[in-house]
Amino acid sequence: MKKFNKNSLLFVFVIAFIVFGLFGGFFEKLRISAVDMLVGLKHGNIESVADFKKSVDKITSEELRYHNAMMDVNSLKENLLGTRVIEKEDETIVKSDSGSLTAPVKKLDKNDMRYAINAIDRLKTVSENNGAKFLYCAAPQKEYYEQAPENIENHFKENYGLFLSELKGSNIPFVDFTPTVNDIGTNAQTFYNTDHHWTTRAGFAANSALVKELNARYGFEYKKDAIDISHYNIKNYPNWFLGSKGKKTGAFFTWSHADDFELITPDFKTNLTEEQPFKNETRTGAFEDSVLYKEFLKKDYYNISTYYTYCGSESRLQIMKNDLETNGKKILLIRDSYACVVAPFLALQTSELHICDMRDYKMHVGNKLNTEEYIKEIKPDYVIVLYSGISAAEDSNNKFNFF
Repeated sequence: MKKFNKNSLLFVFVIAFIVFGLFGGFFEKLRISAVDMLVGLKHGNIESVADFKKSVDKITSEELRYHNAMMDVNSLKENLLGTRVIEKEDETIVKSDSGSLTAPVKKLDKNDMRYAINAIDRLKTVSENNGAKFLYCAAPQKEYYEQAPENIENHFKENYGLFLSELKGSNIPFVDFTPTVNDIGTNAQTFYNTDHHWTTRAGFAANSALVKELNARYGFEYKKDAIDISHYNIKNYPNWFLGSKGKKTGAFFTWSHADDFELITPDFKTNLTEEQPFKNETRTGAFEDSVLYKEFLKKDYYNISTYYTYCGSESRLQIMKNDLETNGKKILLIRDSYACVVAPFLALQTSELHICDMRDYKMHVGNKLNTEEYIKEIKPDYVIVLYSGISAAEDSNNKFNFF
């Protein structure tokens, strides 16, 4: 019989100490959630099981110090097993046939559609009554193109087509970016694989289509060199960016892993001033120093969204003044996050670009603007709305509440 080795006991004790030191809070909260589930089952509450699963996911995110590494290991396991759908606490994430991560879109209620159309039509009327020309920019989401598994319903294309028909039927001037993002150059990617946003190059193409549409409709004068990609520097950062959906599933749920990120900057002289009135912040300088936020240009999968290198994070109000085009047009751009990679390029075509976010987010500094009052205050030449897709009123963070 082997003699007991006290060093073995010491080793087990040290390992246990490390494990509970790292994960003690996790196990305690997990124990409480498990007790809640059992109590619920004892009283006939079957839903307590689903609540427990959600609780585990939330506790894991909050408590495990090595949560990200564990997510990556689990994502590789799910990928090898052929998993296509992952249910998170706030979102269902689907791996499309191409391997890109998407989210299923439910069928839009007719009342929600009418609410959005009426709100846009009223904004158009207010704009025109104050001397501004109006244009709605409809941006397709990734779900328009990607094919989900047969058991997953995705109504985005149906909703989007009906929305465009309603815009046309209400005589609202609009441009559909669907053809644009399909034609952005050889081997260029339209959407990130791990994120819902379109790429920098797709945003650049959308801006080019926008200024051409303004020219065709309203005679808007634009600088052709500023929409020609050959007049820009392009630097690629490979495997640099893990999008919002990749952050929720792990970096290896799709074989494409992390996304490349292209930094597109002008190869000509620029000088802009970017103001954020609610934050009392001002930046002046070349394109790279004024409207780009280099603090987001870092390879940090789980703590940074590289997408926000353009425009920075979500802001209630930004003003970009083109100091080399003081006699140009003034534009009010009402936007969601898709416009982050559009606005800086549009600023090169204007004298002043006022960028307003109407969504209700806790991260926003400053109160929501009343667009009618703001239009009367700044007297823009154009009012443009750039929104991605079309969402139910309760899912759109009140972004159609313009007044």
